Amino acid sequence: MRALAWFVRLILFLLLFGLALNNLEPTELHLLFGVHWRAPLFVLLLAAFTLGVLLGALAMLPVWLRARRAAATAAPKPGASPAPAPTPTPPEAPQPPTIIDGSPDGV
Repeated sequence: MRALAWFVRLILFLLLFGLALNNLEPTELHLLFGVHWRAPLFVLLLAAFTLGVLLGALAMLPVWLRARRAAATAAPKPGASPAPAPTPTPPEAPQPPTIIDGSPDGV
């Protein structure tokens, strides 16, 4: 399984490396207030992707922290006796079919 994971990583790296080699042309990004950034296209794409990942993780941070806090309060404390397992209830016996209209043959 580890070899498969490394193979997938190698393929992903080679695909991204090929993308970078195909996008070496200098590109100018015009920002606000007359600021511009001149860099190869793959650098701008990588920066935009990284910024998107960081903003997404930052947006999810409160949800992750709330879930961790809820999981920590729900987990039993170390050294505490575990709660007894609930006793299983026996299933109800199936009921015999009843006569709906009063005639035993259903006619």
